[in-house]
Amino acid sequence: MVERLSDPQSLAQLDQPETALITSYDPTGGNDDFNRPLRLGPQGWWVLADLKGPGYVSRFWFTGGEPNHGLRLYFDNAKKPLYDTTVGRFCGQMEPFLPPLAAYENYCFYNYVPLPYQKRLVIMVQAGGYQPGGWPRLFYQINYTALPPGTRVETFPRTLSTNDLQVLRAVREQWTSLSFGLAPAGSVTHHTVLNLPAGQNAKFPRLEGPALIREMRVTPGAGAPPGSLNWDDFLRGVVLNIRWDDVSVASVAAPIGDFCGQVWRRAKYQSLYFGLSSNTLISRLPMPFAQSAQLEWENQTTNALTLAVDIVTEPISWDGRHGYLHAAWRRSSPQDIGQPHEILSAAGRGRFAGCLLSATTLDKNFWMLEGDEIMWRDGAAEPFWRGTGLEDYFNGGWYYQNVLTRPLHGLPFKSFFRTVQYRLHLPDPVRFQEQFRMIFERGPDHASHGWFESTAFYYLTKPQPAPSTLLTAAERSPPQDQFGQATIMPELFNYEHFGDYEGASGFIDFFLGKYPDFPFGAMLRLRQAAYRERLQGFAAARPLYELFSATATNAAVQQQAKSLLWFQEKPGNSLLGVYCNTSTRIFLDGQFLGEASSPERLSVIVLELRPGRHVLALQAQYHPYPDWVQACLRTHSGDIFTTPAWKHRVNPAGAWTQPDYDDSNWSAVGGLGCKGPPEEPYIWLEPNAFVDMQSRAIGLRASIEWPDKTKPIVYRRVFEIK
Repeated sequence: MVERLSDPQSLAQLDQPETALITSYDPTGGNDDFNRPLRLGPQGWWVLADLKGPGYVSRFWFTGGEPNHGLRLYFDNAKKPLYDTTVGRFCGQMEPFLPPLAAYENYCFYNYVPLPYQKRLVIMVQAGGYQPGGWPRLFYQINYTALPPGTRVETFPRTLSTNDLQVLRAVREQWTSLSFGLAPAGSVTHHTVLNLPAGQNAKFPRLEGPALIREMRVTPGAGAPPGSLNWDDFLRGVVLNIRWDDVSVASVAAPIGDFCGQVWRRAKYQSLYFGLSSNTLISRLPMPFAQSAQLEWENQTTNALTLAVDIVTEPISWDGRHGYLHAAWRRSSPQDIGQPHEILSAAGRGRFAGCLLSATTLDKNFWMLEGDEIMWRDGAAEPFWRGTGLEDYFNGGWYYQNVLTRPLHGLPFKSFFRTVQYRLHLPDPVRFQEQFRMIFERGPDHASHGWFESTAFYYLTKPQPAPSTLLTAAERSPPQDQFGQATIMPELFNYEHFGDYEGASGFIDFFLGKYPDFPFGAMLRLRQAAYRERLQGFAAARPLYELFSATATNAAVQQQAKSLLWFQEKPGNSLLGVYCNTSTRIFLDGQFLGEASSPERLSVIVLELRPGRHVLALQAQYHPYPDWVQACLRTHSGDIFTTPAWKHRVNPAGAWTQPDYDDSNWSAVGGLGCKGPPEEPYIWLEPNAFVDMQSRAIGLRASIEWPDKTKPIVYRRVFEIK
């Protein structure tokens, strides 16, 4: 079962055991998708699932409780739990349940380590709902597979064998590095360069079967000057069509960007099945075919394009276990209010493999993400799959925290109020015999005004036309962002989270081309120079800093350029950035440095640090949710960021500003920290030139009782400078 997690090609197999889903969804159709256990357990406990064997759990997802929330697993009618632990330990804090197979991220817990059982598996958690408002509000999803009676299954052991642990560690390494070994013997790489005049099509040379396409790599603008490609036009303006076995109608019909996980604009990330490496689009979705494959690109932009295309194939035996890949792109708009967004409606026998979904709302909130996913199959009137919220399906929670990408799920883009997310069903196959339909609710009661755009990936036994609604190239343009000028900094943080400084610099060019009168344009150009420093070193950026320092008419631009130059003058020179939305006093080694309080701008202090032991302390006043305190101390020994490991205490006594103060009885902040920040209703952040200072720091929020809100809280970190 674990080895299947390292076999990406099995996504195309139709003989995999199908999955079922147990969730806490609201059976009334409302939005109260929490605190709905299967039944009550022993006092203070809820039973979430009682599964009859043989079978196995392939995915566990949970949110609404703290990491120390109790969890018990009872296998094969045992009276004592095999695991009597916490959700946090079960999801990333103990072997064999370790990242990236199990983790606490984006405000949710998940675990993909298979849990097999021969006779029975009972899953319990500590009860919720005992506080006002139904808190803790416990949401859960459990994917499981019931195997045919008589199937022999080795029940999950308390102590895994050496071989089991070795395989788990190997899979974790493969998921971390996305390295699944070399292509097998006999595989062939086919290469060609396609010229696509505006409005014209170009075909890749016909591929003969039976074979399987393991990987497709597409590099646009081959041989063109750097920066000359309009990525936004290319990603949506070029359509990929794939026809199998000489069928006249395409089974894959999608914009090339969406097919490769690039929605709206380039995003430098890798999942198991698609992504972007340098400037090359990648798809690793397995594509088996019996007779032939014909790949065609249609250039619907107004500019000529050149594509360098590499396709890796391997010969296979066509034995009926494989399906043909299909991909369908769809969009629904604010005019579709009252109706769900349909991901897919397909006929035939096959397997739903996953989807990529973008959401853009006009409602000035993330309420659109409250819509559940629902699936029907084979003519049944009732759905077999009922979710608990859009981001829950994509292994997120509470409208997400920050962008991240994992092998089978991810959030490559988040801004106010727009998200892009994906999920692939490798360990939890969704099969159907005659037909399949999947929707996302348009928020509760289908009442959210906004756009959904999706690409569904699925396999069928026979090639069928892709039910895409491709519209025209102009109609496929990304939905207009009503907050585009206000959210420039959070969007740049997306690129920085992925280390894509080239992409961030390119987005500034795009942004200022769209908003030429943007009042902070000069500051964004200075930030571009800071991106150049990240990419090419200080020597490449220094002339630009000096030019801004000498000629900028904006005092803030001039001062920040001087600060970036000053930082490089001596090893002890340091920059401290503090960003918060509550009055916060800043102390370093007992010295009061200043105060910050604005949710609209980063406060930066220049200072000198000698080698040795130091302490940074931030004393903040109470602020109702959303509240945050964020800091980054940039030194030549490395950056000191706020993280959940920082110590904190309300109104501490003693000399807590001093490095030798004993804070051993203080609590760590814990958790994941704040969203962003900023957090709604604060969405505007004034541009600055200090790259990575805010995107890599975590916003801190008190995780302890604050009985007297007139008293301040202190966040503290001791560190060494070499």
